Amino acid sequence: MHFAAPRSSRQVGARHSLAFAGLVIAATSLPLAAQLSPNGGEFQVNTYTTGDQESAAAASDAQGNFVITWTSFGSPGADTSVSSVQARRYRRTGSPLGAQFQVNTYTMGSQNFSAVASDPQGNFVIVWQSSSWSGPDVGSYSILGQRFDSSGNAVGVEFQVNTYTTDDQRFPKVASDAAGNFVVAWQSLGSGGTDTSSFSIHARRFDANGAPISNELQVNTYTTSEQSAPGVASDALGNFVVTWESYGSAGADQSNWGVLAQRYDANAVALGGEFQVNTYTTGIQRTPAVGSDAQGNFVVAWESGDLSGYGIKAQRFDANGLPLDVQFQVNTYTTNLQRFPVVASDGGSFVVAWESTGSSGTDSSSKSVQAQRYEAGGAPLGGEFQVNSYTTSAQFMPAVASDSHGDFVIAWESLGSTGSDSDSLSIQAQRLDGLFRDDFESAGTLRWSASVP
Repeated sequence: MHFAAPRSSRQVGARHSLAFAGLVIAATSLPLAAQLSPNGGEFQVNTYTTGDQESAAAASDAQGNFVITWTSFGSPGADTSVSSVQARRYRRTGSPLGAQFQVNTYTMGSQNFSAVASDPQGNFVIVWQSSSWSGPDVGSYSILGQRFDSSGNAVGVEFQVNTYTTDDQRFPKVASDAAGNFVVAWQSLGSGGTDTSSFSIHARRFDANGAPISNELQVNTYTTSEQSAPGVASDALGNFVVTWESYGSAGADQSNWGVLAQRYDANAVALGGEFQVNTYTTGIQRTPAVGSDAQGNFVVAWESGDLSGYGIKAQRFDANGLPLDVQFQVNTYTTNLQRFPVVASDGGSFVVAWESTGSSGTDSSSKSVQAQRYEAGGAPLGGEFQVNSYTTSAQFMPAVASDSHGDFVIAWESLGSTGSDSDSLSIQAQRLDGLFRDDFESAGTLRWSASVP
């Protein structure tokens, strides 16, 4: 995410995009919800271990097969110039589906800050920012993408997402619907629209074959100062919501940074106007993430800061963009800083993960990855829990993806590892069983059915 007067660029790109399965889920004989539990141990994703591996993103298909992408400084592939985009696929059981692979084919300059989205069948698209590109946008950073089929084979060629090419286009996010159509959002320095003051939020929608459904569009209508750090989520039919942080607002929060959003239909036509997400307006509200269920109900999480530090806040909305209940605090451990949230939703329940300086768990050495699970009505399922089991040094900047069963995978950056990568930053991950699978699926008391609307 960012930024005009900013944090380092490393703090920006790892918030992940929604990994939305896009299914309508029906369940019978549902027992009371249970807390998430680890499925297997924490594992190292990257096999190439020279230099830093950072900025993880994750996506899952309906059955729980998942893909994790990240930025690698160096590559086992053809890109050794600066940084490349790497990825690795996994079965829902956690076993790898092949080796890590290089996503980008253009290798000059930096290719980094990737995001990924999957359709229910496992076809996926990865987007990233490129500092140098041989296509129409050769001026500075541009947004590129590559589609893949469910077997991990590249479909078509690398393509440019943005059509406005002046100055920087950076920090993309991507979301897919049930049919494999996808939408990309990013921040643009300058605009072909009305916002030429600083960074603005742009988006473009594509069909499942990679053909544009819409032109590039400017999302924000409030154009004073900076709008940055986009997030995007889609429902099963392709209706989507874009979130971002704005310095100033036409709404109630004009004191500092606030969180804004705009809804669209499947043709990328705006549904109503942009609206302010946060209701608490004192201090700083930044770095939003958003997740949607199949019907279009969505939840936004962000970091909220004042003189006492940063915490994680969230707000639920229905499919019409109306608030469900009130803004709430996610983290229960409140010492030091809790920052950079990510969120994923399945059939209505959702999980929020974030980085925490300190922990009520076993990791008190530095930064750790924490998470909290919620049922569809917004009630917490158990308490906040620590995701990482390796606790030496820092674990931070998580990404999260969910499948249609409520199972999750969370990936993050780790300084050090119990695996083969101990020289610097590596990508670690942990699988987590969802609401019912462990306790009831084996007993035959839970019956799932899934259909694409």
